[in-house]
Amino acid sequence: MTSEIKADKWSPASGTAGTIGDSGDTFTVPTGANFTVTDEVKTNKISPASGTAFTLGDSGDTFTIPSGATLANSGTATGFDGDLVHITSQAFPSANIFVVDSVFSSSYVNYIMTINMLNCTTDDTLDFVFVKSGTADASSNYRYTNKGYQNDGNSTDNYSNGTTTYGSLLYNMDADSEAGASGTFTIYSPYAAYQRKAIMGVSAVPKGTASNLTPFYTASDYHNGTTQQFTGIKFQSRIGHNFRAGSVSGGYSTVSIYGVKNS
Repeated sequence: MTSEIKADKWSPASGTAGTIGDSGDTFTVPTGANFTVTDEVKTNKISPASGTAFTLGDSGDTFTIPSGATLANSGTATGFDGDLVHITSQAFPSANIFVVDSVFSSSYVNYIMTINMLNCTTDDTLDFVFVKSGTADASSNYRYTNKGYQNDGNSTDNYSNGTTTYGSLLYNMDADSEAGASGTFTIYSPYAAYQRKAIMGVSAVPKGTASNLTPFYTASDYHNGTTQQFTGIKFQSRIGHNFRAGSVSGGYSTVSIYGVKNS
C-alpha cells in the first residue's frame, strides 16, 4: 500500500513488540498534528527538527526528575532559579599565604565568599590583598575595621586607623583544633571598572576549645585613583603563622567563592 492507512489502533502481529519502518527511514508528524505517548518514551538523543533550539513542554507543565536519577549538564544552563553560581571551593594549604586567582571576571559584579573552620598553628589573624592576573596589590590603599562582642561580655575592636597595605577578614583566630573561625563575606566590584572595592561580612571566632565565642562584623575597602580590575584574592596570616591544612570534603580550612547573578 503506497497511499494512506487509517486506523484507530495498531498492534503487533504477534507478541507484544512491533517495529515501525527500517533503518534510515524518516517518519514525519506534520505541523498541526499531535503525537501523544501516554506511558514512556526512551531515546538516546533529542534534537531540534530544524535550527538549534527546541521547546520542552508548555507554560504550566511540570517535569519531574525522580529520586535516584541525575540531570547531567556538560554545557551552559540558563534561566534556572538561583542567584549564586559556584566558582570554586579550595582548601587552605599548610602555609602562611594562599592565592586564589582567576575567580573574578566580567561575568559578575559582586561575589559571595565563605570561609569554613579556619585556624593557624598559633593564634593569628586572616588578612587579604587583591590579586590582578597573579600579581598581589599590597599598596597602601586598604582600610579595615573589626567589631566583636564575646559571649562573656567583653568587646573587641581592631581597625587600621587610616590606610594600610592589607584588608582584614578573621580577627584573632584561636589555634586550638576544636576552634576554627568561619565567616560569610560579600565582595563588591573586585573586577568591575570602579575605583573602590570592598569586602564586608560577619564571622564567628571560637576561643579556647570553643568555650568562648566572638561574632565579628568586618568591613574592608580598597580605593585607588586608577581603576583596577582584580582577578583573585591572596590570603595571608598577619603574624606569619601557617594555616592548618584544609580539606574540601572534610569541611574545614576551606574557602568557597560564588558569583552573584544580576547584582
